[in-house]
Amino acid sequence: MNFFNTSFLLCAMLLMGACGKKPKASDINIKPNDFFELKLGNTAVIPEEKFKLTFKEVPEDSRCPKYVNCIQEGQIRMVFVANIDGKSQPPVELVRKKSDVKPATATVGSYKIQVYDVTPESESGKKINPADYKARMTVKKVTAEKMEDK
Repeated sequence: MNFFNTSFLLCAMLLMGACGKKPKASDINIKPNDFFELKLGNTAVIPEEKFKLTFKEVPEDSRCPKYVNCIQEGQIRMVFVANIDGKSQPPVELVRKKSDVKPATATVGSYKIQVYDVTPESESGKKINPADYKARMTVKKVTAEKMEDK
């Protein structure tokens, strides 16, 4: 192999390696215990923990529209998928009602996922564009003692 072919091959391998490590535009870096907003379809990443959380879907949004008196308040169901150390975890579903005082919570591995609020609010006669959904949330690392206290 001549010098040109070897150089070209080396550059191509370096470029391919760099592409695999580049975060997607829809990824946001977070720190454990910090509040953040995660849009539907986007992924929150704790790089040093090798933890990723994707807001996958909203299978139900039956919340009462603002400025409307409803017999039932309704709810929003959200599906999240975590990836820990490169291994995809089973999806978790969180349900939130406007009257909920505590966050909707699920534990995945050694992480506690908490959703405090979801925007936008529904409005009478208007359909929410799925791309507009945002969950205000935290991800907390759970120690072995705290997991036993559940």
